[in-house]
Amino acid sequence: MEIYNSKKDILGIIFFASSILILGYMFLTPLNQLIIHIDEYFSLTLVTLPIHDILTVTTWDVHPPLYYLLGKMAAKFASMTGMDLLFSIRILSIIPYILILVISAVKIREDYGWLTAGLFTLSLGIMSEFFTHFLIARMYSWAILFILIAFLAFAEIIRTNDIKAWAVLSVFSALCAYTHHFAAISAACIYIILFAYIFKFKKDELKMWAISAAAAVILYIPWIPSLIIQVTQVHQSYWIPEVSAPTLMNSFGYYAYTSDAFFSGVAILILATLIYIYSKETEKGNISKEDRFLILSGIGVYVGTIVLSVILSVVVKPILMVRYLLPATAIMWLTISVIMTKIENRRMFMISGALVGLLLITGLATTISSNDTIYQDGLSQKAVLDNITQDPNSMVIIPSQNMIMYFLDYANKTDMYCLNVDHVLGENMNRLHKFYDFKTYNGNDIDSLIANNTGKNIYIISWNKPVLNTTTVELDKQVGVVFSKVKQSNSTSYNNTEEEYYE
Repeated sequence: MEIYNSKKDILGIIFFASSILILGYMFLTPLNQLIIHIDEYFSLTLVTLPIHDILTVTTWDVHPPLYYLLGKMAAKFASMTGMDLLFSIRILSIIPYILILVISAVKIREDYGWLTAGLFTLSLGIMSEFFTHFLIARMYSWAILFILIAFLAFAEIIRTNDIKAWAVLSVFSALCAYTHHFAAISAACIYIILFAYIFKFKKDELKMWAISAAAAVILYIPWIPSLIIQVTQVHQSYWIPEVSAPTLMNSFGYYAYTSDAFFSGVAILILATLIYIYSKETEKGNISKEDRFLILSGIGVYVGTIVLSVILSVVVKPILMVRYLLPATAIMWLTISVIMTKIENRRMFMISGALVGLLLITGLATTISSNDTIYQDGLSQKAVLDNITQDPNSMVIIPSQNMIMYFLDYANKTDMYCLNVDHVLGENMNRLHKFYDFKTYNGNDIDSLIANNTGKNIYIISWNKPVLNTTTVELDKQVGVVFSKVKQSNSTSYNNTEEEYYE
């Protein structure tokens, strides 16, 4: 018995309306006012630098520059309007979700119906780590938007061979590469899959494929010298561990937000079941040739991104971090949403719906739980930072070269001492003094620096707990970053601070 499209549309509209509510909550959630990830410190500092310096620092970092240039625009807007800088770049990260809702309501709904549009937007709100990364001041949400547009252009090429779709594919593949390297890997997967399709079925379109691929590469040429520097930096030293069996398991199940091997295994089994049901629908002729290839391609982009990243991790240097798969994960959820729409058999639709519903319920529960944890951790961290910046007698020491760029935004708010080095991510230390009010000290003199400032409330921000001759108390720890305070016998406010954080 067939499922009427009108019923699917009603279900899809309910999902889409829920997505709009999620968007509203993004603007209301207290996460908007809190720093929730160490990398956001880096973003806050970088977007306040001049454009030339942003390009210099990102060249010596591991990410492309586009997000930070967009962040610079948001920072300029915040400066002109008096808006809080953190809030402005949080809004910058929400904008892609708004655009995805528009694209889904117009393009995806028109091509596949309301169920696909609604399920897709809802999944991007509550599954995997999407919600967090639509709020965090990082580039992931923009990478998701760009790879989605590139994939929709790919689908249009399969259906109509529209020259405008070829142009869109080229431009947005290049934008993917300028936003996140894993989005670039996903875009490369799209081109590889498209080549295989054209070579087998439409050899007369090989010229268009070559022109489009060349155009994407040409658009990316300005950043290639910087990419070479980044690859060299990664090859020499990078913190990501080698690929392991648990990492692979979590990667293949990441579309459902994996938190452990068991949940990953369940998610993989559910995905396998959906693919099996899809194959049965294909045998019945319920899915057109173009849609069949689109579905296989979406799975191919997700799996291909993982496989290519594993190959690069083995050949070059470990680069696979599960959260880097978010752009490809969005394509996987679009694929699942299309599969659900194409299932006509009532029994198979109910089974598939139950499985997807189980994922959605689990994803929602996980999102609520993780957001609460992030909120509580954020409150603790914010309390520490507020205590430091509002204390006129405070002094901050940054003992690690790799951490200097993260906290320079706070240098103008307190008395800050950074480890004396020549360059920080390619940026000359003397030039940084033009933008931020901080002092430097020699690495061997940190104990002397502390001893010479006994009248100060001295705080240390470091990777892991600092090793000093002086006793320190850990105030807070977030993602490996430790906020400590030096315990000094003549410090009148120390005991109050200790009680405040450890009562």
